[in-house]
Amino acid sequence: MSRRQTRSQAREQAFSLIFQMSQNSEEPEFLIEQMLEESPESIDNLTYIKGTVYGVCERREELVERISAVLPANRTAQRLSRAVFAILLLAAYEIGYAEDVPEKVAINEAVELAKKYAEDDAPAFVNGVLAGVVGKQEE
Repeated sequence: MSRRQTRSQAREQAFSLIFQMSQNSEEPEFLIEQMLEESPESIDNLTYIKGTVYGVCERREELVERISAVLPANRTAQRLSRAVFAILLLAAYEIGYAEDVPEKVAINEAVELAKKYAEDDAPAFVNGVLAGVVGKQEE
């Protein structure tokens, strides 16, 4: 009997796909098919994963603008590590467009991804940037 995939695991899959797309120019559909071969349990959350990945692709420019607007003066989106940037894109998408994901959950999950995949100072940085994204959205 296979285990069901949790939403956190699905979010990690979505992050991985967004990160992979920033590394090379693979099409999302190809990467999703590959993911399903490697992690068949992802079928449990395929609607969420596809919606998030395609949503980030479709709204990338807007998401980059939202993130860039709250970055510290000495940072630009281009200077962020690819992992941190992918995490921020994912979370900014969830904050702005995923009605079934509370803002606090999106931020907390992004911080957890940063702890796992980014540099030591990344979790606090991600938390601060996303708090700014939420603040700007509420203005």
